[in-house]
Amino acid sequence: MKYLFSVVFAVLFFTASIFSQQLYWWELKQSGSSLGGPVDYMQFNSDVVYYGSNATIYKSTDRGETFSVTGTNVPGATEIKAIILDDYTPGTFLVAIESSPNDKIYKTTNDGATWILTNDEGQMSFFGIPMTQDPSHPDTIYTMINANFKRSTDFGSTWTTIASNFGPISAPCDIEVFPDTSIILIGDNGTGIFKSTDYGLTWSQTFVTSGEIPTVSVSFTNPGVAFATKWSGGGGLLKSTDYGETWTALSGFNGTNMWGVHIQPTDGNLVMTGCYSCGSTWRSKDEGATWLQISIPSTDYQLVVVDSITQFAAQGNGFYKLNSDFFIPVELTSFTAEANSNKIILHWTTASELNNSGFEVERSEDNQSFEKIGFVPGLGTTTEAKNYTYEIVDFTSGTQYYRLKQIDFDGTYEYTNSVEVTGITPSEFSLSQNYPNPFNPSTSIKFSLPVASTVRMSLYNLLGQEVTQLINKEMEAGVHTVNFNASGLPSGTYFYVLSANGIDGKTYNETKKMLLMK
Repeated sequence: MKYLFSVVFAVLFFTASIFSQQLYWWELKQSGSSLGGPVDYMQFNSDVVYYGSNATIYKSTDRGETFSVTGTNVPGATEIKAIILDDYTPGTFLVAIESSPNDKIYKTTNDGATWILTNDEGQMSFFGIPMTQDPSHPDTIYTMINANFKRSTDFGSTWTTIASNFGPISAPCDIEVFPDTSIILIGDNGTGIFKSTDYGLTWSQTFVTSGEIPTVSVSFTNPGVAFATKWSGGGGLLKSTDYGETWTALSGFNGTNMWGVHIQPTDGNLVMTGCYSCGSTWRSKDEGATWLQISIPSTDYQLVVVDSITQFAAQGNGFYKLNSDFFIPVELTSFTAEANSNKIILHWTTASELNNSGFEVERSEDNQSFEKIGFVPGLGTTTEAKNYTYEIVDFTSGTQYYRLKQIDFDGTYEYTNSVEVTGITPSEFSLSQNYPNPFNPSTSIKFSLPVASTVRMSLYNLLGQEVTQLINKEMEAGVHTVNFNASGLPSGTYFYVLSANGIDGKTYNETKKMLLMK
């Protein structure tokens, strides 16, 4: 069985590699000299991307399509080995540089116009990424200087030594922090992988190798999952599912000197990795079970997976962006609404479906505050036009507004413009059975008013005692819904009574039974 699995994996690996060449390609967007991890993007506006080359910082505002120099050169830098952006303060970021006689960390608060030296103590790493951010505490930054593990809690302004001269670490290459934990991993040059479970105070070695561990990446969404690359020492790609305690070599990469690896922050199933100088990267959409091989020029250093349609690579000769026939946004060509009999019908059409997870349908009475009322899945991944219809029977009379929230497979989304429609007034009073029934603890009750009315709805127990009043106010004609939460009531049978006095003199009274089961 083990042999059969290996054969199947090899076939999938090889077939996917050939197939991917026709669908994905890397494009050089900014020439430069990369080393370590010189790329970062704004978390809340991923159109803004930074790339460091030699002593120069380049900035893109169109998601890596074009770049221009920002600020002044980083003082004394021969290579920029890490950039960390302050996602809450545009223009503020840290850079870790290769310099002589000491590597250094600089901070800027004005997009690189001026630089503040915050660390100038020694050598930070080999050809690695010497600085990382705690994803759960964005002001907390970690670095390694020689064999001293340091932490900053004020976004790099000051540094404190947490552990001094620990372990057999010879030249740390990368540091990664699991979100919402005290667990930190370090990949080293020449010894293996080290783990701390107390924010870096103490360490244990969890993987031993004679080669280098250039890059480690941890999952933000799949607890305990991490990948690490091996250069020399047999090469390969490692995976852990227990927070870096144990590691398994993925057989498809044995013997290949690997370098960069990154897991998409919002979807741990999307992973990218690359070899140091064999001209290839690999892309997985199932957490490393299968891979697509994609050729790339030059020498690999850092891979950055922003979302399912945005991936970057820092190569020896510059900044690359991944292109694909799949990376085509959903194009909405029409969106209309109409009132028909006792329901409202929404219609819309798309021109492409290559990245469409689906649509959330939202409703508003004032065209400002919208609520979700339904979801419609996307109709596949083709470039053909698709038609959609969504019917709404739970509507109020008068003017309403509807819009769509189109969601991509990576979770990004866009809103349509709203459409306006006037609902049809019911012809008579009515009270519907609550749904769900039985319920625990919430249920909804729908009723219809043919004219504007004074409405009172109360809840009674089996003794005829009023338990609570659900409605007591003037209401417009239409179909209305009241949502009731009975978390404070004991299980049992209750009765809800609707009394409506219309402005035309008509009155209406009706009682229905509901069952609360906890």
